[in-house]
Amino acid sequence: MRAIYSKLGLLLILTSCLLWAAILFVPILPLSIAQKAISTASLVIISEVLFWLGILLAGKQAHRYRRQFNPYSWWQRVTHRR
Repeated sequence: MRAIYSKLGLLLILTSCLLWAAILFVPILPLSIAQKAISTASLVIISEVLFWLGILLAGKQAHRYRRQFNPYSWWQRVTHRR
């Protein structure tokens, strides 16, 4: 059961990242300024809620993936391969 929560948490985190990326496309939508502002605010709030809910569900798994996706650790792996 714990594995299901962990995978669901990681899926929520991924969805949150996709919603943050969707914010970049709001300005090119054929909406009024007020609708664009509401859309952007809604995407920010929903993505933050999904992110933190995903962190709660993923638990230690989120910490492991955070370490793997850290660009600093990528640089450390490349420079220490000699």
